[in-house]
Amino acid sequence: EESSVVCMRAQSEARLMDPVRTANLSAYVTSADKTGSSGTCPAAWEKTQLAEARIQRSNLSCMDRMQADAQHKQALEHVMDMRQNKQQRKALDRMVERMRPAEPQKEPRVVVHDSKALSEGHNKKTNWAPLECY
Repeated sequence: EESSVVCMRAQSEARLMDPVRTANLSAYVTSADKTGSSGTCPAAWEKTQLAEARIQRSNLSCMDRMQADAQHKQALEHVMDMRQNKQQRKALDRMVERMRPAEPQKEPRVVVHDSKALSEGHNKKTNWAPLECY
């Protein structure tokens, strides 16, 4: 039981210190719409995640902190390059939105299936790359 708690804690620490995840969160927060109040900010959850990552960083030793800063800088440059492309920006934003905790449901969910679809995702539009890529 104790080992599972330690393992879960190590996984959450690794998740918080993932440089690409943190860089993507910071890029998402800087590109989010600004509002007057910090409580009504659409990226409030992302800001709390960044604050937790900063707290986790402060617990590192000097050399580990320097290494984490260098990795974060490289990851941020890479993420900013990726965000130049519209489709990649949408994919990165979807990644951040999927990390958010689900809102508690107030009522039961009614599931509707398309009778014409042969399989899941059959009726969705497929985005193909240009022909030069194949």
